[in-house]
Amino acid sequence: MEKLIVIIDEMSEYARQLAVYLNGRRGFPYRAVVFSFAEEAKSCAENGAVYAVLASEQLEKEVLSVGFSEDVRLFWLSETKNLQTESVLYRYRSAKEIEKRLMQPDQNRKEIPVIGVYSPAGGVGMERLSREIAKGFSKEGKVLYFPFLPFGIYGKESRDGISELLFYVKQRESELPERLCSLMQKGEYVDSFAPVRWSTELRDITKEDMECLLRCIEMKTEYCAAVLAVGQFDAAGSAVLGCCDIVLTPVWDTEEGHKIQEEFLRQLKEAGETGLFSRVTEFLVESGEESVGFSHAVAGAVKKGGEVLAGRKGGNSIPDAGTA
Repeated sequence: MEKLIVIIDEMSEYARQLAVYLNGRRGFPYRAVVFSFAEEAKSCAENGAVYAVLASEQLEKEVLSVGFSEDVRLFWLSETKNLQTESVLYRYRSAKEIEKRLMQPDQNRKEIPVIGVYSPAGGVGMERLSREIAKGFSKEGKVLYFPFLPFGIYGKESRDGISELLFYVKQRESELPERLCSLMQKGEYVDSFAPVRWSTELRDITKEDMECLLRCIEMKTEYCAAVLAVGQFDAAGSAVLGCCDIVLTPVWDTEEGHKIQEEFLRQLKEAGETGLFSRVTEFLVESGEESVGFSHAVAGAVKKGGEVLAGRKGGNSIPDAGTA
């Protein structure tokens, strides 16, 4: 369902210009609508489509009587500059500053951890491995899984997925929240999307695109985490992983496997990817019987990932500025 920013204000031209600005902003995941009277917003309140209300402080009594749900954020437009608080905004501050306040996380809202999965080595079964890792994080609630993987197979035969989602991010982002929901494939533990059809469709992903997509994910507060699986470490892969809180990387527990991982980390440092380097968290993939080794690898990834997200330990130290 598309989420709305409801603007209720007796200054109709001010409200209209603010709505035009917000609706024209790339990556803004909500649609702004304007009402002159609080009663006009009742239908929006009843269908649960409202994310936030931006209203004149003179209309506070009328707005509160509408019956917006408790999770709707309320902001009051004030004529007095020195009365700004968490819920009070100075009316004549810039539209850009108002947008920034609307996009700031609600202190009472649960943050969704974003977990990346990438392997510099082949043969680990990235799609199956990353999906099982996503399932492993579902003990706290449902997980949302994004396979940025060319030639993936799971769910590909059923409908469009990541490929169409990327089109909406770049070309029709005002419709992105709705498409995000309609393309989703529901599961018992993990909701996901069909993988990309061709590797070329991943070529032009930017960090701005990912930030736009992740803001839409933030609207899905029922998810305890989002898992982003990446199959190639190119400019697009770097953009995807650069938006993750942690990057889980499987390492074959062999001499060759450790060499491949060391080379990957060296390349990150030489490329100046210090932020990404510090978020890489390794877990071992043991040789031997596939099912046993695979289960151990998944368990190790989920354990290490949980430790990092809890702030206890994990990840790499950020290299010195002169390391590269």
